[in-house]
Amino acid sequence: MAGMICDHTTLMPVPQSWDTALHTFEVALRAAGRRETTIGTRLSHIRQMARALPRTAPAEVSADQLLEWAAARDWAPETRHSYYVSIRAFYAALRIDPSPADALPTISRPVPPPRPTPERVYRDALAAADERTRAILVLAGAAGLRRGEIVRVNIADLSDDGDAPLLLVRAKGGHDRLIPVTAEIAGLIRTRCAADRDGWAFPSRDGGHIRPRWASKLAARVLPPGWSLHSLRHRFATTAYSADRDLLAVQRLLGHSSVATTQRYTAPPDDAMRRALDAAR
Repeated sequence: MAGMICDHTTLMPVPQSWDTALHTFEVALRAAGRRETTIGTRLSHIRQMARALPRTAPAEVSADQLLEWAAARDWAPETRHSYYVSIRAFYAALRIDPSPADALPTISRPVPPPRPTPERVYRDALAAADERTRAILVLAGAAGLRRGEIVRVNIADLSDDGDAPLLLVRAKGGHDRLIPVTAEIAGLIRTRCAADRDGWAFPSRDGGHIRPRWASKLAARVLPPGWSLHSLRHRFATTAYSADRDLLAVQRLLGHSSVATTQRYTAPPDDAMRRALDAAR
């Protein structure tokens, strides 16, 4: 039957009838400046949908077919939301109106609370780490860098501007940002970069810099289970916010596109709710 929902879709090739639409979608994503990881995720979502509907061209997919396929997926709310974003963007890129994606419901996603690495855990990890791993931990926990940004630190991106050193953080998708760093962190970067002729803080044996995944593995060797470079970014966000309660400043330091994302990283100071309660009295 045409449009039949197929099982075991991951074992099937993507139907050729979807090739042009997938190319159009990829071009639209790149034109919008999306990151490579985002492009890969969005295309993967649509390819899975295409495999489930091998006898139906993209423009012929009905709202009922789309809902039937989505209803059969055992997705967590965050995953389901991500798929729906991909599908809506796909049909927007194809300029199909009305879009079958209009039938997709809004997904309520629970917002996880901030989970900063505790100070004791952070200090113990620093004490147990070798020099390279310690630098990785510091750049995550005391400068707020993502693992992909940490491994791209290069001496060419460190500069002095009057009172404070500045670091140009190289982020994927061209979303680079300039942040101030302490003299200690600047010294750490200079020391790390001095040993590599190309100026990488974390050079690879094969040239260039190490992979982000390797940086995470190095950190995992000294961090207890349940804590990571990502939770160290939460630690940075929380301590940075406690200084002046300036969420906008923390947002820019972390490189978030919205303050709403920054709020998910930032735990209020321990005494903040107590003082708020006292003030209400």
